[in-house]
Amino acid sequence: MNKRKIFFSFFLIVITFSLFAEKLTMIGIVDLTKIVSDYFKESTAWREIDELTNRVEQSTNEKLNEIRILQEQKINAANDNNEFLILKLEDEIQKKQQYLQEYHKIMSDRISSKKENLLTSSGFSKEIIESIQFIAENEGFSIVFRKKDPNILYYNYEVDITEKVIERLILRASSGN
Repeated sequence: MNKRKIFFSFFLIVITFSLFAEKLTMIGIVDLTKIVSDYFKESTAWREIDELTNRVEQSTNEKLNEIRILQEQKINAANDNNEFLILKLEDEIQKKQQYLQEYHKIMSDRISSKKENLLTSSGFSKEIIESIQFIAENEGFSIVFRKKDPNILYYNYEVDITEKVIERLILRASSGN
């Protein structure tokens, strides 16, 4: 009889603790840029961003090549002790380097802006949000943050649901839902 009372008391304690236990809040992280680049890269909008990125890269390489040629000319002028040409080439090199820095900053900002606009466009956003919501609800996540949120100081890779969201989007696209 004593064993029954102990067992029953233990059982009541376990039940009591489980009834009053707090629900653990699970937080998820999602990388929207990766979702767009992995899932939506076949879209027209993403191809435009890719084309712009390629044009910028090509233009940058052309400017870098021009600078390299000028630097070689400067070395040759130095070997010939042509101070006037050295100063002229240094000025040209500096102007081209400054132009390249400004061009790169402006174009990088433009590409980032286009990517951000793509991320926030209604059609893409709705589809992504629905998939994030589906994964979060099915896996018990209470909150999902953007990976690039400046308030996130640390997260464990196990809470990153990006790949699951991409899989869900692909599944929805292949089934036509």
